[in-house]
Amino acid sequence: MRKLRSAATTALAMAGLVLAAPAYADSASEPARSIAGGQDAVQAPNNTLGHTGGLFANSSFEVASGADYSVGHYGASADTSVWSIPLDLKAQIGRVRLQASLPYEFISGPGQIVGGVIVSAPGSAVTSRSGIGDLNLSAAALLTREIGLLPAIEVGGSVKLPTAKTTIGTGETDYSVNASVYKSVTPAVMLFGSVGYSWLGSPAAYRLKNGLTASGGFNLRPASNQNYGVSVAYREPVAEGLQGQAVVSPYMTYRFSNRFGLTLYGLAGLNDASPRIGAGLRLTLFH
Repeated sequence: MRKLRSAATTALAMAGLVLAAPAYADSASEPARSIAGGQDAVQAPNNTLGHTGGLFANSSFEVASGADYSVGHYGASADTSVWSIPLDLKAQIGRVRLQASLPYEFISGPGQIVGGVIVSAPGSAVTSRSGIGDLNLSAAALLTREIGLLPAIEVGGSVKLPTAKTTIGTGETDYSVNASVYKSVTPAVMLFGSVGYSWLGSPAAYRLKNGLTASGGFNLRPASNQNYGVSVAYREPVAEGLQGQAVVSPYMTYRFSNRFGLTLYGLAGLNDASPRIGAGLRLTLFH
């Protein structure tokens, strides 16, 4: 059950990724008319933070890296594409999980990363830029384990620190909190869901809106070293005149040794405010 929840946790992280995915998936043991679009709902089962292969719960420490890609027009006249190469760290200390993620971003198009989504001010020029992204820090605690009909419950929070230049991010600090539940329906199948709220720092150019986030899905574990699943994530609009972002993301994880594991995911947006398509992978080292 712990490993199954770990996989689901990873999926929730992914769901967090998808909503900030490429630019901007974890453990299943556990903005003008601004244009939003984004990438934070699924990067690999996080986050809010990240893609740390948290589906593999028997590890006390993990380090992971890989690549994320997404593209969409987010209501603008031209596409914005984002490549991201992250460094993810995760430590599991009893019922507490600590995570950190710092990406290097490559962005081409009129948009920039705002609260895990892509936004673009009217008349924004199509440019290409790259650099270190924002640092994401998060922590979560398992309040109750699954007992009978009662699900496992986890609460957490995260902070995004403005380490990216303003051509990539907003230069402001963001905060979020969330609560997640995990419930096994068979020894190999788990349902999971999460609700949260995020507070976005507004740059001088435009006003951002705080809002609710939600995600959910299922995880199938046919073997002890494999997980397959699908997550769906939604975030309320980050600015007036925009749609909320909605993304669906299939994923899989495979642990091919005691030391190494692989996570793969895809994503598809469900409206014009979301990335049109995206994909990513994580190679995780367990210690």
